[in-house]
Amino acid sequence: MGKRNIWGAVCTCFALTLCTSAFSASIELITNGGFETGDFTGWTTTEVSSNEGYFLVTDQTTLPLSGVDPTVNTATVGAKSGSYYAVSDQNGPGKHTLSQTFTVSGAVSSAILSFDMFVNNWFETTQINPAGLDHAAEPNQHARVDILADGADIFSTTTGVLDNYYLGADVNKASNPYTAYEFDITSVVALGGDFTLRFAEVDNQFYLNQGIDNVSIKVSSVPIPGAVWLFGTGLVGLIGLSRKKRAA
Repeated sequence: MGKRNIWGAVCTCFALTLCTSAFSASIELITNGGFETGDFTGWTTTEVSSNEGYFLVTDQTTLPLSGVDPTVNTATVGAKSGSYYAVSDQNGPGKHTLSQTFTVSGAVSSAILSFDMFVNNWFETTQINPAGLDHAAEPNQHARVDILADGADIFSTTTGVLDNYYLGADVNKASNPYTAYEFDITSVVALGGDFTLRFAEVDNQFYLNQGIDNVSIKVSSVPIPGAVWLFGTGLVGLIGLSRKKRAA
């Protein structure tokens, strides 16, 4: 084999290595992110209320608790896509969370959190009390989205909160359209481990409907070490072949 052919093969091997290194496999970590099972498969709800209140999965726009109040029209826009969505509803002060624990297996090069959400605040004014998710602290009327460390208190707003991605409520009280949110969470989960994605709301002024759909966490890893090893192995083999040809 001539030098030109050998170096041609080397260049081909190097190009293939670059392609392999650039390849990034995207993996979905959230189960039932669109709630199309019609229930909370994959999710956990935690409710504390002075009266009845909870997150529910529904395909309706009129909600079972606030929707029966004859003095208001608490209809929502319904699902963003598909038939179902998750939404909070109540007829008294409370705090409510919708969460899912996810595992990042090893280091990743990219992690993207996305979801569609509306927050209908019938009090109209957003109230973020320093007490956090405490419905006994007056006034307190807002929603939030966080990633928590493994084992963190599901209602904590300090210890165990790795990052916050939403804090507040929509401007209008009724039938707000969904807002599409997307966040790069690579720095939070890059080294791998167990984490909890939490949607939460606290209300003690009036109705608060936090609607959620199309939740996703996609992670990607670039197999650079393996690709480099393959390139090195191929290069050594080609050099050895060249030496054998010369000896012959």
